[in-house]
Amino acid sequence: MNTVLADGLLHRSDIVTVEVVRPESLAGLEPEWDALWRRCPSATPFQSPAWLLSWARHFAPHRCGAALLRAEGRLVGIVPVFCWQGALLLAGTGPSDRGDALIEPGYEAEAPLLLSALPDAAPENFERIDLQQLATDSPLLAAENPTEWTDERMAGDACLIAPLEGENGLGAASGRQRSHWRHALRQLARLGGSVGLVAPEEVGTAIEDLLRLNALRWGAKGVLADPLMGAFLREAGPALARAGLLRLHEVRLGAERIAVLMVLAGPWAHHGYNGGFDPAHAKLSPSAMLVGLAMSQADREGVTQFDFLRGHESYKGVWGARPVPMQRRIIRRPASG
Repeated sequence: MNTVLADGLLHRSDIVTVEVVRPESLAGLEPEWDALWRRCPSATPFQSPAWLLSWARHFAPHRCGAALLRAEGRLVGIVPVFCWQGALLLAGTGPSDRGDALIEPGYEAEAPLLLSALPDAAPENFERIDLQQLATDSPLLAAENPTEWTDERMAGDACLIAPLEGENGLGAASGRQRSHWRHALRQLARLGGSVGLVAPEEVGTAIEDLLRLNALRWGAKGVLADPLMGAFLREAGPALARAGLLRLHEVRLGAERIAVLMVLAGPWAHHGYNGGFDPAHAKLSPSAMLVGLAMSQADREGVTQFDFLRGHESYKGVWGARPVPMQRRIIRRPASG
């Protein structure tokens, strides 16, 4: 690890340092990284070690570094990164619908220190820093460029978010959709089926069913058809479950699991990641059952929003979701000579 003492002190007189972590040391940060994540009320599961360490092992093995921010030795900020096709990217870019630095509240003003350290954290040579899927209030958007670097900003892919309000948290959904959801649940019950959360001991088999059912629904066009995605989710699912960040919702008909929805649970929202169902049972509306169930579960757990993430599929609108802008920032090295 390389350590750099910051020029300034915070109002609480903490000495702030920046460290650069090489790939071989990243996994060793997991306990304090997880503790930091739990102190950040605006974080998402896409910034958690359960998600990103699993991602790194499959998509960028031995190629992820990180810039760390410490106050009196305590971890208060982390930005894991990797290189791909000449760009330095946030770890998780691609499968992650949201990206950002993870910074403890009260230390956001130190984001420029992390940003300036990213070139030293890069495990390979690169031409530009490409920060994708940032929220509009991201500290990485507000941070000044490193000296003599230039940047450009553009819109990212909007995420669609529905407020959780009213009965079962479904008050923002159309009345027709709420009626359809209740009818689908009654129809399933008459057939002896059930809906609910997957038991912890069944997470592994449910992830396999998610991949199988997604393939039945979408075939080779599905996002989860990529073998790397399958291998990643097989590891990330149990890791997220152990961290308390996974909600796998299922529809069963008899002994058969006919639909699965993977939801990531964060401090301010539950994030609907991906799902699948058996097209042979499409008339039962298993997807609608699971979305309503997931939103109701999120409401019971006390979060105020359900994040449908990227994609403008029409079904999201009937549940009350509206697009929330995301940003992308590309920072370029100064021209040489």
